Amino acid sequence: MSGAPWDDAFEAVRTLEDLTTRNFRTPAAGARARPFKVSKTQLDGLEVTTSRGGTIQLRAEAFAAAVKVLHDLGEDEAREGGWVPISDELLVSVLQAENHERACSSYVLPLLVEAGKLELDRGRPARARLARPGGEGA
Repeated sequence: MSGAPWDDAFEAVRTLEDLTTRNFRTPAAGARARPFKVSKTQLDGLEVTTSRGGTIQLRAEAFAAAVKVLHDLGEDEAREGGWVPISDELLVSVLQAENHERACSSYVLPLLVEAGKLELDRGRPARARLARPGGEGA
């Protein structure tokens, strides 16, 4: 085990207690945040039901990629406190590429927060970073 924070990112989400019975919220601030639910879990991904009733498949690789990209981008000294806007082009494009070209950051990031892997600031603009000891989540 290498101990990199992204190694067990998907497993941390997949094993959350009450994963398929809880309501989660997209990262937007206030009333703009939309609810979603995890409707199915598999060893290689999750299925999310959106607030509009559609479904989106989330591949396990997207969870690891999110943590890895936030780790790498957060290392940039220009980023105060390691915070990365959730609209960051690199973050969004890598997650989409790892999820078979399907947009997924609005669902992957909040689930990683619940799993204790990330912190989310729902202000404007919403931003995320790797979880820190004593940090605040969603």
